[in-house]
Amino acid sequence: MDQRELCCGAPLNKAELRRRQVTEAARKLFIANGFHATVIAQIAKESGVAVGQLYRDFAAKEDIVAAIVNTDCRAFMAADPLRLAIEEGAEEKVREWIRQFVVPDDDEDGGRLFAEIVAEAARNERVAAIFCEINDDVRALMLEALDMLAPGDDLAERRAAMADTILTMSLGLMHHHLIRPPAPP
Repeated sequence: MDQRELCCGAPLNKAELRRRQVTEAARKLFIANGFHATVIAQIAKESGVAVGQLYRDFAAKEDIVAAIVNTDCRAFMAADPLRLAIEEGAEEKVREWIRQFVVPDDDEDGGRLFAEIVAEAARNERVAAIFCEINDDVRALMLEALDMLAPGDDLAERRAAMADTILTMSLGLMHHHLIRPPAPP
């Protein structure tokens, strides 16, 4: 597919392509330098978009950060496959989703950026709100999935504790994987 990829079935217009170009360049810089050590001039240079145009597309660097946080958190949480497994009543797919959600993948750059997002959520209310909204959505889906695997009103409290444990383990193991990568085989 060329630069004019489809978004929701419609071709991207020039402004959407430019915004994507800027967010991809910013993502690369944020992985390398962090949010706070990256400045708009670097993003403009890396993306090939003039500073003035960049500010027309994004009012501030925080808007670029928010766009990336929204996209990357949704990708990390990977709720769509879980939603589909629940709709299908596919218990094995639900178990596999939980396993993949907890076990860190080998995308070191994505993990580093996600760690930066979590740290930024502690400092920035807007980022925290995005993160919490997505986390709450995934938690609600996880509760549905766990209800499918362990039904019954008497287990509701345990399912809630398990959902919280899975979410916490996923974040913790991802951070642990960044700090202590697995030894090569």
